[in-house]
Amino acid sequence: MLEASLLDPPTITFPHTIDIHQRTYPDEVASRIKPATIVISNIINVRPTDMEQAPHLQLLAVYATGFGWVDKEYCVTRGITVMNCPSANIPAVSEHFLALYFASRKRVCEVDRIVKTSDEWIQSNSLTKKVWPQGPTLGCQQETLGIVGYGALGKRIEVLCRGIGFKEILIAERKGSVEVREGRVGFEEVLRRSTTIVLVCPREPDTIDLIGEAELRVMKKEALLVNMARGGIVNEAALAQALKDGRIFGAATDVLDEEPGGPGTTPLLPDLSKGEEPVPNLVISSHVAWFSGQTIEKLRGIMQNNIEAFVEGRCHDPQIKANVAVHDGRIWKRT
Repeated sequence: MLEASLLDPPTITFPHTIDIHQRTYPDEVASRIKPATIVISNIINVRPTDMEQAPHLQLLAVYATGFGWVDKEYCVTRGITVMNCPSANIPAVSEHFLALYFASRKRVCEVDRIVKTSDEWIQSNSLTKKVWPQGPTLGCQQETLGIVGYGALGKRIEVLCRGIGFKEILIAERKGSVEVREGRVGFEEVLRRSTTIVLVCPREPDTIDLIGEAELRVMKKEALLVNMARGGIVNEAALAQALKDGRIFGAATDVLDEEPGGPGTTPLLPDLSKGEEPVPNLVISSHVAWFSGQTIEKLRGIMQNNIEAFVEGRCHDPQIKANVAVHDGRIWKRT
């Protein structure tokens, strides 16, 4: 287990030995997995060059929902099974979307900073004109939500937003698709019509830079862009420039292209100590949307079931099959 500082080891009932590492750096992966038959990883990338040093490796168990970093083709050639924990974090991530939505629309972080670090509220008696110079912000009943990615997470966000009174909800068709499925709206039309856009699609070759300069220019001036998916889906340089230019109302993200992130690691996080200007109207959380007691309980249960099912030869069982990405020398699912 490579990252026990993030999640406790799952309970395993069959006889075994386990090497538990609280944190693993990329250059330590190969040596640490060398004797393993099963490797448990949360977010650290176990690369083909690492797996080549592990001749006994049979199972790569991803202790998370996302597994886009796994080289599935390599695992096929090696006969390595890959399993993940799908949908364990849906309640937490969908609720975190609401947290980022309200923090951004209400500009909670900016108001908090001003009140704690200055006397501007005392002097002006109101911060509304300073924080919202373009005028009053939108309320939920004025919002048109565009959902990009309509899996379990997108559907849960739809339910929550209907519950708090969003005026209209649009489900985006795939970018570049000629045909628009029933119940969907063309990708560019969603960008043009939506006042809030949430990204909940997987990171795949065709979704990298899904939102770039051209897409940002299509959006309404009052648009709020929220990325709950993966870094790389939004072009960070283009988003930073759009926010600096005031082309959209604001943005929020729980993910970055390079993680962990900090000053100077991305155009969204300029190094203020070097005199660089901050990106305005942007809220960032540190890939913590998944974090809740419910998620952790689900992850531990799914991981235990996955590992025990693999050892017992039950990967084809209906209750386990949805958790299998690679097995029997073929790719069962990519996202």
